[in-house]
Amino acid sequence: MSSQSPHPASSVHELRAAARRQARGFPMGLTLLASTGLAALSIAVFAVLDYRFHQDPHRIVKLMLGLSLVGAIVAMPMIGFTLMPIATPFLPWMPKLPIPGMNALNVLLFVVFGSWALGRVTRKLDVFRPSRLGTTIGWLLLIAALSIVRGGAFPTGYTYHVGEAVYALVRSSATFAVYFIGLAMARGEKARRRLSWAIVIGLMAEAAVTAAYGRSGRGQRAVGSFGQSNELGAYLAMFTAFSAAMIPGTRNLLGRATLLGALLLGSFGVLLSVSRGAILALAASLLFVGLRSSRVLTALLLVALVSSPLWVPDYVIHRITGSRIETEDEEGRLEGSAQIRIDTWHAIATLVSNHPLEGVGFAGLGYVLPETGAELGIEVKDSAHNTYLRFVGEMGVIGLSLFLMLLWGCARLSADATRLARTRFDRQLAVGFGAATLAMAISCVFGDRFFSILITGNFWMLAALVNDSLLDRPQGTA
Repeated sequence: MSSQSPHPASSVHELRAAARRQARGFPMGLTLLASTGLAALSIAVFAVLDYRFHQDPHRIVKLMLGLSLVGAIVAMPMIGFTLMPIATPFLPWMPKLPIPGMNALNVLLFVVFGSWALGRVTRKLDVFRPSRLGTTIGWLLLIAALSIVRGGAFPTGYTYHVGEAVYALVRSSATFAVYFIGLAMARGEKARRRLSWAIVIGLMAEAAVTAAYGRSGRGQRAVGSFGQSNELGAYLAMFTAFSAAMIPGTRNLLGRATLLGALLLGSFGVLLSVSRGAILALAASLLFVGLRSSRVLTALLLVALVSSPLWVPDYVIHRITGSRIETEDEEGRLEGSAQIRIDTWHAIATLVSNHPLEGVGFAGLGYVLPETGAELGIEVKDSAHNTYLRFVGEMGVIGLSLFLMLLWGCARLSADATRLARTRFDRQLAVGFGAATLAMAISCVFGDRFFSILITGNFWMLAALVNDSLLDRPQGTA
């Protein structure tokens, strides 16, 4: 006697029907009781904070709203994950946390990921996926940790605080977590589109704040929510170029108009920052986008560049041409800030000649540079103001080599994803990441931009999205 197995479609239909019956059978009285209990608990907490701890009502309301938002994120982690790129540039406005090495953005990131990962584990699904950049990042962090051991055991200066160096490394490691968590959570084209738009919205929000505040910072330079004009300019340059790259990848006219607005607003913000490094990074990355995307766009960019003396504000021209000032005998010399930066680089070169392989230890330049400057009889800053020199100064040739390998890995990831893209959107996403990589590489020449989550948080999110586009191919990893 033969038996026939039930059809899979019928089984799915029966399961859905059973789930609906179970939901309808859930007692409404119990739901009402739970809701009432939650409301009573909220009122009790409000009363205790108001009468026992004497908190101002507006603070209590903010606390309740914050707890409600955290609860919503825990229940629906993808909502919080989508908000991450928008919130990233506004980290300085978030409340400070008494947790060493952590800030509000990191806590939000790990809460979102923890809630999402717990749901995946309970459903016996995978959490992490293969990464193109993970090995290089891992080696980079390992060398940084070993350099701390070296700095603590054999300090090159009068002092080296191991605890502060470990604290700095923990904060830097949390920046890279955006890449790994983003790669784990962002899966499929819908997620890539949603998060790409979140990055653009974050850019537009920061650019709008920059325009609203104007040139209110030191030296009549815009600082936005960052509080520092050069860091603001680096962020705006990277993601303005990304927005430009996404214009050809968007078919919707409203979407293209929004991206064009982001391009114009972000470019205006870069000019307001009056950051020479950011202006150069923006020009180079936009030219890269044009060459990889459209001949028409390239021609427009070249016309804008050639005609820039006619429309660029005077304060920008003065900033760009003001690296030299004239003395009474008509001999030019470097302006004060530029001269100090050159002297700082000279001091780092002296350090590197003494410690070429191992450096002085992660986060150790701040201790050693003033001593070196005093020995050389020059005035120096307490940081490298150049990411490449920081790596070679603190972690030696090995650290610098790993940093260059990571930049090259990002460039190769962009090139491979551009070549293997199945849709116009994915291709322009990869081109935009390549432009952001170029902008970051240039910005790192003018300052220490690499370890700041404000600047590079959304950069690593882009890296995760591009990596996902390769994993989303039918044959898997490329």
